[in-house]
Amino acid sequence: MIWVLPALLTVALAAVPPSPTPDAAGSVTAAAAALLDTPDRRVRTTNSRLADLLARGVKRSGTFAELVLALNRTDVIVYIEAASHMPNPVAGRLLLLPLANDQRYLRIQVRQDFTPDELISLIGHELRHALEVAAAPGVRSQEALVELYERIGKSSSAHRYETVAAQNTGRQVRSELNS
Repeated sequence: MIWVLPALLTVALAAVPPSPTPDAAGSVTAAAAALLDTPDRRVRTTNSRLADLLARGVKRSGTFAELVLALNRTDVIVYIEAASHMPNPVAGRLLLLPLANDQRYLRIQVRQDFTPDELISLIGHELRHALEVAAAPGVRSQEALVELYERIGKSSSAHRYETVAAQNTGRQVRSELNS
C-alpha cells in the first residue's frame, strides 16, 4: 500500500517476479542469503527478529529470494523496521526518505502482531513495492512517488495506494511458505 502523509509517503505495490525453477531455486536462495550479510546489501534491518525473518523468507520462498536479489541490483537502499503504532488497517507500508548524497532510501515499516509467516509475506509484499519504486528512476520526491502510484496503483482511500503486483507477491510468498 502506498500512503501519503504530510511529511511522508507510504507505498505498497505489486509485480510478481517469476518463481525460480526447482534446480535454480537452491542457487537463488544461496545467493540471496549471502547478500543479507554483505556490508553493501540493499535490503537492511537492525532488528534481530526481522533479520531472522528475512533469512527465513529467503530460505523458504524463491519469490522472496528473487526480490532480495532484484533489489540488490538497483540504486535503492531499503531499511525494514518494526512499527508498533500504525493506523488500522495498515499492516505494512513503504516510505520514501529524503535523498542523501543522491542516494534513494526507502523505509518499510511492518506491524509486529502477526505470525512469522504472515510477516514474511507482508515483507515480501512491501519489497515488491520497493522494486516498483526502484524501477522508476525519476521517483526522487514524494510528488514523483504519488505520480507513480497514481499511474500504476489503485487508491483505496485518500493518500493510500495499492498495486495488484504487490498483492500477488504477498500471496505467492505465503503459498511458498506453506508448501
